[in-house]
Amino acid sequence: MRKLFQSGGELGVQDLGGDRYEMNISVPRDSDGRMARECPDHECSPGYFKVTPGTCITENHLQAYCPYCRHSAEPNNFTTQEQQRYAKDLVMREVQKNLNGVIKDALGLGANGKRKFGGGLISMEMSLKESPLPHVRRPFEDDVRRDVICPHCSLDQTVFGLAVWCADCGTDIFMSHINAEVSVTRQMLGDVQRRTEMLGKRVAAKDLENCLEDGVSLFEAAMRALVRRALIERGGAAEDVERQLTKLGNAFQNIGRTRHQMAELFAVTVPEYGVWGVLATAFEKRHPITHNLGVVDRKYLERAKAAERHGREVRIVATEIEQMLAALYEAIAFVHGALFPMHLPRSDDAQAEVNSHQVE
Repeated sequence: MRKLFQSGGELGVQDLGGDRYEMNISVPRDSDGRMARECPDHECSPGYFKVTPGTCITENHLQAYCPYCRHSAEPNNFTTQEQQRYAKDLVMREVQKNLNGVIKDALGLGANGKRKFGGGLISMEMSLKESPLPHVRRPFEDDVRRDVICPHCSLDQTVFGLAVWCADCGTDIFMSHINAEVSVTRQMLGDVQRRTEMLGKRVAAKDLENCLEDGVSLFEAAMRALVRRALIERGGAAEDVERQLTKLGNAFQNIGRTRHQMAELFAVTVPEYGVWGVLATAFEKRHPITHNLGVVDRKYLERAKAAERHGREVRIVATEIEQMLAALYEAIAFVHGALFPMHLPRSDDAQAEVNSHQVE
């Protein structure tokens, strides 16, 4: 009698006996060649990321990791819910494809799906009307656009926000994410001259302001991520840590308050000068830009002790933003190293990145 699954076919079905079958289902990739992955720990948030197969560990890869919580499991356990749905739909279509044949065999129907009973004055005909095979929709996957390449195993991966761990080798690559974000802002900065010529000085000035805003936002996000991780690794309950971060408010938008919080929370002494002085000066310019259309007010003059005149517009130049970006990387690396000395990059990688971000 015919079986529900026939050997071969588009799923490469193999009959293992005892109503057991093995099938090969290829998971579709996105337009960039990346494959979606999802953390098996349902409590992990966001838990969703993508990898580019073939750019990582290709042999004896027995353990994969979540970039957000470092949950480890076999690589096949990181399938997304959409991929699981897609696989089940393909299997059910394969079942339906062969189900008509099974019914024909059971009812003794011919190749045309019909069987005639009796003859003469009384006869009956049985027929099977086959339904078209259902369409199987490809997995719907989210668009994730923060790309980073692991400097240790070369995995090309894409995540939400600032993840910490490489999805293949499990190494701390937080500073690689910071480097990638700084590089994006640096590319925007490099386009300012062209936009000045095409769109005018006012647009270019807004571009510089946006680069400054992006730098402050990156620093704040990085500091919050590092503090959250440090508090949890030191035994803090997740809910308590989130409440503590809420109380901190926008403390990491200001270098003075950042220095105070690092000393209070972790007894880490943040220097007042050097790269931290560069950041303090740049960050103070954010206030009039964000709250006063870039016009210098008395609050800015008091806090920044700047030479600008009240009522004039705060002045930002490209070299100042470049110095801020270089200082930004070094300052975050300082805090990362102070809080997680066991997860510092390898000396050659660290030196290469520090050299590329040196403040002039």
